[in-house]
Amino acid sequence: MEFEYTGTIYIDVDKIYERCRELNYIDTEDIYEAVRYEIAECEDNIYYNIEGWMIDEIVTEIKKRIDKELGM
Repeated sequence: MEFEYTGTIYIDVDKIYERCRELNYIDTEDIYEAVRYEIAECEDNIYYNIEGWMIDEIVTEIKKRIDKELGM
């Protein structure tokens, strides 16, 4: 059988960004860690639908914001 699923996953990027600022996470690996922590807190039905490319986009967005703030 084949099933198609369409849904929306909301990740609060602002919340993760603020956590990175508080913990002084400016390196990509640290940002990945903050994103993984946030995703681990999601409900199972959301957690298992999050794909690697989504995480990459979140990290890229947060890294851009941090670099902009630091004037890089």
